[in-house]
Amino acid sequence: MKIRTTKYVIKDGVLNTYRNKLMSFASIIIITASILVFGIFLLISINISSQTDKALEKQSVIEVFCDANLDDKQIQDLEVELRKNTNVLNMKKVTREEAFNRLKEILGENKKALEGYDGSFLPVSFIVKIKDPNQMKSVVDSFETIKGVEYIGFLEKDVAFLTSVARWARIICLILIIILLSVSVFIISNTIKITVFARRREISIMKYIGATDWFIRLPFAVEGIIIGFVGASISFVITYLLYGVMDNQFNKGVFGDGFRLVDINSVIYYVIASYCCIGMVVGGIGSAISIRKYLHV
Repeated sequence: MKIRTTKYVIKDGVLNTYRNKLMSFASIIIITASILVFGIFLLISINISSQTDKALEKQSVIEVFCDANLDDKQIQDLEVELRKNTNVLNMKKVTREEAFNRLKEILGENKKALEGYDGSFLPVSFIVKIKDPNQMKSVVDSFETIKGVEYIGFLEKDVAFLTSVARWARIICLILIIILLSVSVFIISNTIKITVFARRREISIMKYIGATDWFIRLPFAVEGIIIGFVGASISFVITYLLYGVMDNQFNKGVFGDGFRLVDINSVIYYVIASYCCIGMVVGGIGSAISIRKYLHV
């Protein structure tokens, strides 16, 4: 496309947006509302995923207890074997003395029962942080085959439950987002069709004087992109403000102390990109497709 033609297409698209203020405004309102609903479920999905990931992260710790009869050299060799597993994020050694102090804390007022004892009867253990909670069972199975491992403690049922919740939460939110996105595309496309219908005579005149289909279609696509971008921008501003209000309420503990929303600034670029892509792509394609029936004159 020539530079002059490109300038004309962009200029005509911008001017048409301004000239048809009423229809453009109606289209922007519909796009804003549609993307706003989509954004609500997008942020719900992000927060659900974040909370389940945090819960899984807290549970992705296992404690490997060594045979109480192992000497220091054997314990050191065992530690080397444990660290060879690629799913180990970090590891902390709990000595007999530390285990003895922990036992006294657990017993509380009944710690007098330990008088006359030291930690020599307790086994050395390793607190192991796992990279991927989904690999917890495989890590435990591999550790159980290592010589010198007496017992492995971990919350198997809790990890399995949280993993299942996380998976189904993502699936359900994805399905809802797809459904809402499809509905939004349908509404936006039909709104743009109304705009195109109001200008069908203009399209017919351009066609009669020899304008090509793409020469007619491109200004409408530019107009749709502009409308989509404006609608997406308004939606983002509303989302950002409402999310900020909700975030403040959660931080005050209104909804409980155990739940905090994801910081909007940590996902702001993802949200902006999603809004703009949906608004501009749907607006542009919707405008270009909507005039197709009026090009056959």
